[in-house]
Amino acid sequence: MSAMITLANKIKSLLAHFGNFSDWFLEHQRRNLIGIFSLFILIAFSTTVLVTVTPRPSNLPSTELNTPISFGTLNKTASLTKSVFNKNNGVLELHYTISDGAVSDQDLVDISKIKFTATTDHGGNQVTGRVVPTSNNTVVVQFKNLSHKFNAVTLTAQDKSINTAAVEAPSSVSSDTSSNKKTKSSNHDASGKFIINRDKVSKSNTLTFVTQKELEISEGDVKITAQQKLISKNTKAIVAYQKAIDQQESAIKNYQKMLTQSDNSDTQTSIDNARDAITQIRTQISNAQSNIQHAKANINETQKSKTQVQEGKSLLPRPTDL
Repeated sequence: MSAMITLANKIKSLLAHFGNFSDWFLEHQRRNLIGIFSLFILIAFSTTVLVTVTPRPSNLPSTELNTPISFGTLNKTASLTKSVFNKNNGVLELHYTISDGAVSDQDLVDISKIKFTATTDHGGNQVTGRVVPTSNNTVVVQFKNLSHKFNAVTLTAQDKSINTAAVEAPSSVSSDTSSNKKTKSSNHDASGKFIINRDKVSKSNTLTFVTQKELEISEGDVKITAQQKLISKNTKAIVAYQKAIDQQESAIKNYQKMLTQSDNSDTQTSIDNARDAITQIRTQISNAQSNIQHAKANINETQKSKTQVQEGKSLLPRPTDL
């Protein structure tokens, strides 16, 4: 009974305190509302300042690695294959591979006609950049003194090659007028824009602003490794193809045994199909062997180019400032 009385007294006490608080809040309502409103204003202002001052990645999505981006009017594409940043010295490396859409089976591009422009978001006042050709179809865009709090870097690839299809030689004034209208409506370059956000680049504490010679040699090593992997895959494919031929030849022997026991046209058809399959597989083996020979030739050419570079005899254009 005493416990219930004690509980009732506590409840009365709480109600009394709540009543006192209500009376106090009503008496000071204006001052309290002004205080609450001021608090909200302070929070909103602080949030705005924080968002404005604090560097952050761009709101635009980063260009994905190894994604061909068209640029110019001659079907060329550029792919960002690697992006590395050292926040300690502000060095950023962006590796690009250029492809000629009109000649898809060639690695040779007139790299001297490929240009880049760049802008940085919160990159700092000391940042500089340059475009460094590293092979007949690759370039590295280097930045140094880039702020470690940069938001994003935007690059645009440009092709300075002349597109003769876009050059008009009118035969009359009337054809010249119609040609001008057509050109204005149809002659648009592909954008060639790349966005590299800070949170999407790889990090390295050892990256430095290296010379063109070092970049060329490194690119040569990358190309040789890629060709060696190609040789390995084709070699494994040839082994698999040969096993497939063995299986087909074994099947033919079984079918021939069946023919000695019965004259079944379906069995003969199966033999013919197996022989056709062997012919197709041998063609695939021949293609794989050709791929291997081509890869070996590429390795030899790349090795020769590396040797020239090491001897200071690079044939590539010199770096150009952004």
